[in-house]
Amino acid sequence: MIQAGDIHLTHLNDEVRRRVLVLSDARFNSMSGRVIVAPEVPVDPDEILFPWMVAIDAAIYSIDLMRSVPTNRLLERTDRAPSAAMAAARRALLNIT
Repeated sequence: MIQAGDIHLTHLNDEVRRRVLVLSDARFNSMSGRVIVAPEVPVDPDEILFPWMVAIDAAIYSIDLMRSVPTNRLLERTDRAPSAAMAAARRALLNIT
């Protein structure tokens, strides 16, 4: 079951596999067959993050680049975001809506 806060490797219409942060909840994912995700983006470690970016360990996920992908595009779960990071992701989503 794919849940909000899961971090997966996936194909996002390009040749390279990218890590994504799952934003949608398990109910939406199972009913729609799709997942709303925010991709990991390359950021210089000294760069100041925008309010719509969420740091999880050494990775930065950009909420403003979120998209919906079919669940079969998620390859493997690599990690799980802590609850504080998911709270930051929800605040970031509010910042752009």
